Amino acid sequence: MLPSIPQGLLHVQADDPLALTRILDLPEMVVTGLEYDSDQERLFLFCEHAWQVAVCPTCQQLSSQIHAYHTRTVRDLAWAGKVCYLQFAARRFSCLTCRAPFREELEWLPRCSRLTARYRRFVFAACQHTTLQAIGQHERLGYKTVERLYYALAQEQVDATQPRWVSKLGIDEFAVKKGHDQFALALSDLEAGRIIAVLPDRKKETLQAYLSTWTKAQREAVSEAAMDLWEPYAQAVAACLPNARIVADRFHVMKNLNDQVTAARREIQRGLPEETKQTLKGCRWLLVRNQEDLSASDKDKLEAMFAVSPLLQQLHGLKEDFRTIFETDLTKKEAEPKLQAWIAAVTASGLTKLSKFVATLKNRWEPILNYFHHRLTSGKVEGLNNKVKVIKRCAYGFRNFEHFTLRILVEGDGTD
Repeated sequence: MLPSIPQGLLHVQADDPLALTRILDLPEMVVTGLEYDSDQERLFLFCEHAWQVAVCPTCQQLSSQIHAYHTRTVRDLAWAGKVCYLQFAARRFSCLTCRAPFREELEWLPRCSRLTARYRRFVFAACQHTTLQAIGQHERLGYKTVERLYYALAQEQVDATQPRWVSKLGIDEFAVKKGHDQFALALSDLEAGRIIAVLPDRKKETLQAYLSTWTKAQREAVSEAAMDLWEPYAQAVAACLPNARIVADRFHVMKNLNDQVTAARREIQRGLPEETKQTLKGCRWLLVRNQEDLSASDKDKLEAMFAVSPLLQQLHGLKEDFRTIFETDLTKKEAEPKLQAWIAAVTASGLTKLSKFVATLKNRWEPILNYFHHRLTSGKVEGLNNKVKVIKRCAYGFRNFEHFTLRILVEGDGTD
């Protein structure tokens, strides 16, 4: 729990009548008394205004003529772990220039709020990475109070931090509800490493409609867009972002290959005798994992598999050869003949299950080769997508997509 003590070094004397006022750190208020309710464990600080005048919001003139006042009690940051309230007189003044009453505005207290501005910020920060209900229970606040506070401040933060320009755009979908074929689309600023927008589905029309809301200058500022191999994304980007080079994300290219390696491994295993199948049991991850990431025991198991099935050794070798091309620092011009040679090797191998990946490679040839321009990848997007999964788990799911989006934009800002 954060105490309401000002930043930096503060020295007060115990017999100083303004000691509590200085510790309170609200220049507009003076503490005149303190009361502790032991039954409810609540601390009340009684305050008076430091100035007897206020500025008229209409004519900006000072007024000392009080029109009306009433006692007001608001929640503040805890003191010594005790729930703390500030009690003071909320005033209305009469402006002698405008001849109209006005409400006094306090910098530390938002209008019509029962919580001080700094306490609202504290609750907002505490809600991140956990549930609103948990914070409400811990702070002894109603759930609706915490919900309204969090999403109001979340919207303010999102509005204030939206980037004006995005040069490297990342596009990737994530599952809203696992196993229900329901996806949303996350757009990210790859240079800043933060999510900038969440769209309710992954349709081409939805993405195109969103990109069309950008100004012409914003659309022209995008120089590269990294995405998976799904064609509608590329079509939407080509239609809206005239200067954007479309880059097939390396992660998704390798995932596509590994899926076909798995399919080929299953076909090879089906054609082996039963006793040999037992030797190959559990070999899936050994084949798709990067060679240098294997332990010594894993490499021994892999060699045993190759002894049983030379086709699996050939399959693994082709997979590693393809990965090596992307691991090597090559230009686009240097990478193209290597990929063509790899396709020829796959064709000569007779591993028909890899033909589907070869077809994908040919269909998305230019975007895949574009990776070698600046080696742009949406790896940061994948990391942010993992954060999205954590947000869903912490909240036990969301029924309000707008709230879900705000939490993603606030907690997926790349600052953690």
